[in-house]
Amino acid sequence: MPNASSLRRHPRAGLAYHVFTSDRRARVSRRGERTAPEVSLLTVGDSFSWGHGVENEDTYTARLARRWGVPAANLAFSAYGTVQSLQMLQRSLDLRPRLVVYGFIADHMKRNVSPCAPAYGPLCLPLSHVGVDDRGQPVIRRPDPGLFAMNRRFWDEFFFAKSVGPRQVLVAAEAEVARLTRTPRPEAPDDPATRERILERLLGDMARAAGSVGARLVVVNIPYFERGGTSPMPAPLKDALAHLDEPNLFVLDLAPVVERYYANPSAPLLRFERDRHPSPAAHALIADAIDGLVRDQGLPAAR
Repeated sequence: MPNASSLRRHPRAGLAYHVFTSDRRARVSRRGERTAPEVSLLTVGDSFSWGHGVENEDTYTARLARRWGVPAANLAFSAYGTVQSLQMLQRSLDLRPRLVVYGFIADHMKRNVSPCAPAYGPLCLPLSHVGVDDRGQPVIRRPDPGLFAMNRRFWDEFFFAKSVGPRQVLVAAEAEVARLTRTPRPEAPDDPATRERILERLLGDMARAAGSVGARLVVVNIPYFERGGTSPMPAPLKDALAHLDEPNLFVLDLAPVVERYYANPSAPLLRFERDRHPSPAAHALIADAIDGLVRDQGLPAAR
């Protein structure tokens, strides 16, 4: 939503933070802040990159923008996968970024083939996803627009109702029927080989989209920040990147970085105690790692 302003509270996780968005739906730090007509840094990804649980100033995108002294646009968003990250980049190319950062987490591989977004409600929240064509090749499918109306009614008349009466019971029953009869199933198989083919297609498209405006693309593998064991880069992502030969594509694997960090047993946790999203310390770690790659490779975002 453009020009949004709210305070989000998550009592169970003990989190509270402000959400402001610009005229371009980018996350910003103040009410009314606008996205520059052109930016040097553009970020896509999901809530790990958007900054669930932290103020915008603490996100790795905002940290890098301050460090480099450049305008930036954080266009990541909760529940996004590689598909939505690609689409957001494609529709934002008029911002002419010099550097595009895609924050990948392992769950994107599952999201890429799911017709339904991760959501709190019982109904399918439809979104674009990957299917397969007659030749078995990955193809992006549109969301089912017919599912939006039932979602909207369920939230308006049940979740946001001030009391529970016959109307709410009826809406809940209708929602359950819709869940049982209208929830779409993934079209593409969710196996390692298919995951790799899908990522190769989507990341190739992402690199070419970035390249069309002269930008470099950095794919950042963000592991889950658990202490006591950091998972390596998922094999489908590793294989997909190995098969791509795009000159503007760079890779940053944070798994070894996180593993080295936790080698110090007294190091603070990089996730929240009751939520697995990155803490401000994790965003600082990610920013440092991206800054190091940019400077080592001589990429054009930093002044």
